[in-house]
Amino acid sequence: MQPYEKDLFEAAAEALEERDRALVDQLIADTRLYDSARALKELLDFTARLLHLAPFNAMLLHIQKPGLSFAARQQDWWKRFRRQPKRNARPLVILRNFGPVDFVYDLLDTEGEPVPEAVYSFPTSGDVPEGWLAGVERQLGRVAIELEWLDCGDQAAGYARPFTTHGDGKRLERFEIGVNRNHLPASQLVTIAHELAHIYLGHCGGDEKRGVKLNRPADEALREVEAETVAYLVAKRTGLLPRSESYLDGYQGAFDHLDLHRILKVASKVEKHLGLPFPAYRIFA
Repeated sequence: MQPYEKDLFEAAAEALEERDRALVDQLIADTRLYDSARALKELLDFTARLLHLAPFNAMLLHIQKPGLSFAARQQDWWKRFRRQPKRNARPLVILRNFGPVDFVYDLLDTEGEPVPEAVYSFPTSGDVPEGWLAGVERQLGRVAIELEWLDCGDQAAGYARPFTTHGDGKRLERFEIGVNRNHLPASQLVTIAHELAHIYLGHCGGDEKRGVKLNRPADEALREVEAETVAYLVAKRTGLLPRSESYLDGYQGAFDHLDLHRILKVASKVEKHLGLPFPAYRIFA
């Protein structure tokens, strides 16, 4: 490389770095997504996982699709995995070196040859009857629990949060459950059971009319173990095969404080709300 060519290359690299720095500053200011230590740690962990992408592009993907586990260009999906984007799949935008932009696709937005089950964050085997999810959404709506369908990556399953805290024992408090719309129905069932468990375990607040008392352990690990144990029990009794053990690997110590009687009571309430087990798995009335 000639001296003047080297100077041009270095100048271009510096310009790209300045552009990226300005864009990062603008994104943080405009979105306010990374204004806490926890949010910043999530971004850094996410960036560390996506080794095939530049850090700034990883940040762009994190903003566009929270929970994304892996993304690649259309030609790379086909060349490496014999998969292609689903019809009407939404591409995600990343920056291209010395050019405008590239488009990549999330794992959940592709189809084709199977990938190892271990690739998925919330794998669940089994069948869910057609129309069950729509029926559950209507049923939960009647008891002031709304479902919100989220366009997320594979590592995001859902959430539960209160909408009201009026404290009136004659009226139900309103709650919202978020569910990843890109997951398969079996995984969505486990997510709904898990988030309903959070509500009926009291993790989201009290609700006198539901008979739920506020019970939010300070230890997040214990909250997650309680909710996932309920979801695991409900799913297994429904004929599904969740991989809850992989989800719970990071919460081992919390099992020492598990109240089994409470778990069983909440599992019964969750089953009642969801109309489970499915009729084919009901032996006794």
